[in-house]
Amino acid sequence: TNFKGTPSGKGAVDYVLWDNNGKPLAVLEAKKTGVSVQLGREQARLYADALQEKFGQRPVIFYSNGYEIYIWDDCVYNTPRQLYNFYDKESLQKLFFQRQYKQDLTQNYPTRCSEIAERPYQTIAIKTVGEHFQNQRRAALIVQATGTGKTRVAIALTYLLLEKYWAKRVLFLCDRRELRSQASDNFTEHLSTEPRCIIGETSEIDHSARVFISTYPAMMNRFAQLNTGYFDLIIADESHRSIYNKYGDIFEYFDALKIGLTATPVSFISRNTYELFGCENQTPTFSFGLEEAWEHEPPYLARYEVRE
Repeated sequence: TNFKGTPSGKGAVDYVLWDNNGKPLAVLEAKKTGVSVQLGREQARLYADALQEKFGQRPVIFYSNGYEIYIWDDCVYNTPRQLYNFYDKESLQKLFFQRQYKQDLTQNYPTRCSEIAERPYQTIAIKTVGEHFQNQRRAALIVQATGTGKTRVAIALTYLLLEKYWAKRVLFLCDRRELRSQASDNFTEHLSTEPRCIIGETSEIDHSARVFISTYPAMMNRFAQLNTGYFDLIIADESHRSIYNKYGDIFEYFDALKIGLTATPVSFISRNTYELFGCENQTPTFSFGLEEAWEHEPPYLARYEVRE
């Protein structure tokens, strides 16, 4: 390719991944294992410039030294991020579709979101997360007291990202099978138009589904069957310390936007949970606690009384 990084103006790309139409989906700069992977970043960017000039389409950038892999879709994100594995062809094609069609999450809030989660604090939670993602953040943590509708917020966020073409597939994770059935019923009630798949220990995965519901243990047994880029959004219900300790591989494997939901009071959330969902200074993206629910007029939750 015509390449501005050499005196001759020519360069040989290590690998190009081609689409069916003969245009480049991705470029990979492969460094030796003993070399810092970051040495490939600028070189890969220059190859992407050259391919874009030649084919009129900017490829997604990968660079790796065999141990570490980085992806940089610099049409969308200013900074690269580390991957567990490479995207497959379908996942790359999905990135290009989203590049072209995804809409601003902070504009034209869908009426359907207000119908699913109509309370003012729920709307603030959804809009705050949307603004977070629009500003190139890739993770968020929502803290809501039990009984204030975390699942409704999750369903409305799912709708928002599907509707705005930020997501093709959404994974909802929960602790137990009972909660999986409950979540499935809630998605059926509030988002009946989107095809769903419950992922169990051995059940067939329906690749035409848009919403996937699983328990953490079941997904631990299945995630390696799917590509790193398979899910666009992962919603983790009851995001507490055990998620990080026992199920962290799920979140490291999938290169997806991540939303944590928890009822744990802010001061009791573990540092690891804050880090997993990108919250600096141990501050959640949005919180609505018991006191706020009690003090609303009329109250959203009834105060409890301790009986001795």
